Amino acid sequence: MNDSNYSRKTINFNTDWKFICEDILGAEQKPFPAGSWETVCLPHAPRIEPLHVDLHFQGICWYRKTFIAEEKFKGKKLFVEFEAAMQNAYVWVNGKFKLNYKGGFLPFTIDITDEVEFGEENVIAVRLDNRNNGSIPPGKPLESLDFSYFGGLYRNVHLHVTDKLHVTDAVYAGKAAGGGIFVKYSGVSKESAAIEIQTHVLNEHDAAKKVKVATSILDRQGRIIESAVTAVESVAAGGDMTFVQSMTLTNPQLWHPDSPYLYDLHTQVLDDDQLADEARTRIGIRTISFSKEEGFTINGERLVIRGTNRHQQFPYIGNSASDNAHYRDASKLKEGGFNFVRLGHYPQSPAFLDACDELGLMVVEPVPGWQYCEEGEFQEIVRQNVRDMIRRDRNHPCVIMWEVSLNETYHGRPGATDEFFRELHLIAHEEYPGDQMFTSGDTLGRQNPAYVGFDVPYTLWNGETLSRPLEEVLPDKGGFDREYGDYEFGGHESTSRVPRGAGEQRLLLQAWNYQWSLNRNRGNRWSLGDASWVGIDHNRGCSPRLSECGALDTFRLPKYVYYFYQSQRSPEIIHENVDSGPMVYIANTWTERTTPAKVVVFSNCDEVELFVNGKSVGIRKSDQGPDTEYGERVTGYEVDYWLTDEEQHKGKGTGFDAKTDAGHMKVYPHDGGNCCNLERAPFTFTGVNYEPGQLKAVGRIGGKEAAVCVVQTPLEPKTLSIRIDKSGKDLSADGADFVFVYAEIQDANGTVVPSAIHEVMFSIEGPAVIIGENPVRAEAGIATVLLQSLTTAGEITVTVSSQGLSPAVTHISTI
Repeated sequence: MNDSNYSRKTINFNTDWKFICEDILGAEQKPFPAGSWETVCLPHAPRIEPLHVDLHFQGICWYRKTFIAEEKFKGKKLFVEFEAAMQNAYVWVNGKFKLNYKGGFLPFTIDITDEVEFGEENVIAVRLDNRNNGSIPPGKPLESLDFSYFGGLYRNVHLHVTDKLHVTDAVYAGKAAGGGIFVKYSGVSKESAAIEIQTHVLNEHDAAKKVKVATSILDRQGRIIESAVTAVESVAAGGDMTFVQSMTLTNPQLWHPDSPYLYDLHTQVLDDDQLADEARTRIGIRTISFSKEEGFTINGERLVIRGTNRHQQFPYIGNSASDNAHYRDASKLKEGGFNFVRLGHYPQSPAFLDACDELGLMVVEPVPGWQYCEEGEFQEIVRQNVRDMIRRDRNHPCVIMWEVSLNETYHGRPGATDEFFRELHLIAHEEYPGDQMFTSGDTLGRQNPAYVGFDVPYTLWNGETLSRPLEEVLPDKGGFDREYGDYEFGGHESTSRVPRGAGEQRLLLQAWNYQWSLNRNRGNRWSLGDASWVGIDHNRGCSPRLSECGALDTFRLPKYVYYFYQSQRSPEIIHENVDSGPMVYIANTWTERTTPAKVVVFSNCDEVELFVNGKSVGIRKSDQGPDTEYGERVTGYEVDYWLTDEEQHKGKGTGFDAKTDAGHMKVYPHDGGNCCNLERAPFTFTGVNYEPGQLKAVGRIGGKEAAVCVVQTPLEPKTLSIRIDKSGKDLSADGADFVFVYAEIQDANGTVVPSAIHEVMFSIEGPAVIIGENPVRAEAGIATVLLQSLTTAGEITVTVSSQGLSPAVTHISTI
């Protein structure tokens, strides 16, 4: 509970819910015998799923929460806010039906003021149905969906207690371009910034009120740097009013991915000079633009958007992740060199957007949808989803685009007309007036994309040339590559879909696929930026196996391609609380191989020197070879060379068999080329003689050592070692937070043995539980479990053991 001011309280409503995974007659009634139901904390998953799952739990489940409304809340307004529930929710309070909300990704709120009994027990009952429903986005049945939506009360629930004279919730108020607090900026520069703040106030008293709004902007140190007070206005009983204020900041700290400065906006609603309500809103001051000529600019400066896509799911628990878990994901993506995330294909947790604000990750937020657009109720819900996602997230500086096209819903699908998508574009501009609303969406499949009018159109796709054109249909527009690097390299058998344990060569080929694609995309003069598919491995309803094209695997462990993207970050930019600056990484296990060998190093340094057992094998600048087609097209036993120089690959070692949209290919990855459009190219060393022992790379900037990476030839597995991933957030004792615990199988030198696949047993003592498989088999020398907290703080002892290996013990405390 937040007791800083009695005018408004927000109470965490996540604990002590009763849950049952079946449909129960009469469970909505206040008196109901639910004592045998499971007691759970939110966010919560209806079922712990297998690691690889397609058809996750679908059906009906119930949640019930008993709470006491304190006597001192009499005369106040009480609202319960559900951040999301999957996906057809029915809600009762003390047996009275309150709401049927259809949709699984956006918030809904109920006013329970008239139903609660003060000083006594009250009951909220929620019935959830996540079965296939063509009226509810994404609409498409799970078994043909290329992601998973899981179930349950999988985000937070809050109880808000306010005065009857209060600032409204933007989504609940339901006002176009209004409700709540809405902050807009203009004339932004390093010298000044004009800020407009509109505050929507509702008077639910029985009499008119004399109201004014006082607004202050505070810096990181909590100092007031600007403030304004409106004139007193009379707000009628049951009436509402939007107060508009303007401020100008001198020498503002601007929000930018490289320096994501956040201010605190403090709003006070005064009733005859007495405080009635207050709210705090984090804001970041910035303006943006998109154009073919200038590219993407933020605060007047051009910036290359270097992005990836993310699904909000985690192993075993699906989407039911804590706020801290979302922050840890954002932190890993930021450390991985990305400055942008596409929230494929739906609005994600407010906690993830908060983390993006803090860490400097720009975002495109899509309306929920995927290859489906039935007319009728489905489209009505989509229209409202566009409005609600903008109302929820319009004050987040990280959101730079609003995707309103229903992912891959091309012409020919029922209801997928140009008129409908133009309507969504216009709705977005109605909700966010001015020059800082930028819609985005698919150009592919639109009959007249200029008429549809997306501000940032997504590029087309040519499977024959593996290219992303745009100019032939939108000659005056810049375009964004919303997904690349996966499907074009073999569809569902893509060579980019690689588990972390697939071995060095397949991981290198995956990295090459993304390098080759990124380099080609960046060569387009209409390119505004791009987002790889995908940042993190994920489940999908259409396949029983994880989609493994992520830079991180589902346990958030990096593959080689992660370090390729990390090398694209600037060595000069240092971020607080995340790994940043110079880096170097050897994409090699240095196990026995044919010699001489090729060694690929990813780095953002000026030069790299490579050593084998302390002896230098050379100093290299980054690769500067020519751009070529992806590979040689193979038809039966014949080779149809795409390359202008048919002799280019003569004398090279054996290539890799691969697939693309153009057919079977012979690919020669990391040939020293296909990097001229990259911000920083790899360093490819050839002719390296193999000797077991140490492989060391030293990255230098301006002749000075800036980063070092060492790889040691692994010996026989000897011992276990434990590593716990906190990624900037301690484990919270809230009953829902979790961390990944990694058991590394090491040799006598402390080197992880990548060939080790031992079965590892995890055991714990203290206030936590293990989620998922246990014992669990290691992949590439690492076994992983989820360690989830209980609601009691304390020390947790983690022990790991495996036959033939020395055990390990570590400790972690919850707070």
